[in-house]
Amino acid sequence: MAGMTFSLLTAPAAVAQNGSFLESLFRSIAEKKLQDELSKRETDRGGRPPAPRPGDFPAGPLGPPIPGSRPPIQPDRPRDDRRPERPQTIRTNSREVGQFAELLIQMDRELASLKDELQDLSRRDAGIRALLPETYQVQALARTVLRQCDGANSLSLLLDPYRSLDQRWRELSFQVRSVPNRSDRLRSIVANCDQTGRKLSRLMKIEPQFDRHGLHDQMIIAATYMQALLDDVETARVPSDQAHDLVHRGRLLREAILEEADRAESVQYEEIVSRFTDFVARWQAYASELAMLRDPVLDRRLARIAQCGDQTYALLWMPPPPRPTPLPGPGYPSPGYPGPVYPGTGFPGGGFPGGGSNQGELSPRTRQTLMSDAASLEGSAEYFRADLKRYARYLTPDSYEREVLRGTDRLYELAKNLHEDLDRRQPLDRLQRTAAELAEVWESLSDEIGHIDSHGLTGRRADSIQQRFEQMLPMVGSLSASLLPTR
Repeated sequence: MAGMTFSLLTAPAAVAQNGSFLESLFRSIAEKKLQDELSKRETDRGGRPPAPRPGDFPAGPLGPPIPGSRPPIQPDRPRDDRRPERPQTIRTNSREVGQFAELLIQMDRELASLKDELQDLSRRDAGIRALLPETYQVQALARTVLRQCDGANSLSLLLDPYRSLDQRWRELSFQVRSVPNRSDRLRSIVANCDQTGRKLSRLMKIEPQFDRHGLHDQMIIAATYMQALLDDVETARVPSDQAHDLVHRGRLLREAILEEADRAESVQYEEIVSRFTDFVARWQAYASELAMLRDPVLDRRLARIAQCGDQTYALLWMPPPPRPTPLPGPGYPSPGYPGPVYPGTGFPGGGFPGGGSNQGELSPRTRQTLMSDAASLEGSAEYFRADLKRYARYLTPDSYEREVLRGTDRLYELAKNLHEDLDRRQPLDRLQRTAAELAEVWESLSDEIGHIDSHGLTGRRADSIQQRFEQMLPMVGSLSASLLPTR
């Protein structure tokens, strides 16, 4: 193939500054994460970490510098003179790489639709904003992997970068599919992107990635709770014949889940999903029968097993099935699987972002997540400011030193203010104003820090300052995507 021209979606004029800033920010995060993961894999294989080559990654706010290509310093440039990126060309002699790139372009467009839909929903439900940072991250990673296709003549060169994208998308898909009362359009967008992801995985010949060790452990934990449940059934106020039958059937189910645990290390993803789904159907019928006994001890055991079930679904990137109708009367959990707990996502059950929040408020879970990011940013900005002040005497000219120190002080102040406002449950419009100023200061400061090695600070000192600044990227990205209005 001589080459293939593609044009990535750019933010419309109405979105302008915020959308462009966020896309640039998350592109930098994706590039750095991918480079770190590739270096780690190379080191784990016993090789030397690959040195970044010019052209490996496009230059974002903090992209690797390309010798001789640094633009002239323009401190007085207007903030709104952004231009959409020109169409870029992917050139490859491999038909498979060309097909891979075409699918990535399709995924990019579908992720852009997902991002737009989530932004629309967040205007009515501020809790949905918690999904936006990861959406930006996955789209940026897809574009980064797409750029790796340029000059690639084999899919094997793209395998490791794609694994990262595949895992991140599955996590995001699971979170979006777990949103209660999803619109038909949102369902359709996620389904289309899931289908594209499956095509990419088949082309790369990789199985869906999931935590096999975690799955095995979760099933063993469930089996332990099941044994305790059977012991309690034997001592419950139940006729002996009924208790014997319940224990017998429960023992069969326990052995079934132990068998699935033994197979978790080797079975294919589709097979384990199918077998676990069948098991859940059998378990729900059994759990409903036990719940009818209205025994508080048995109910607590069922609730523990329910949590294991939901965590297993989370490990398989699957939302739990609909819950059976709860029994009437206070104090008794619904049979089967009550409110889900998703490990690692921060979005459990009824507290999932979007549940009960509106445009003027954030859900408690979302606010807590953002408060954690703001606290991390405040601490990192304080250390960064101290480091920069220690090296300030090396910076030249004086005007550059004053500009960088002023920006660093302001970054710390805004991070601290945002942390305090989140802690005091200030309204969303106030949080957005602070986040908007934080984004502006960050963008200006990133331009300055990006060429600090041309202003008297060189070698390890310059690298240390730039690395510490880069460490704040994910925090700024999460806060900006969650709070900045882009429409």
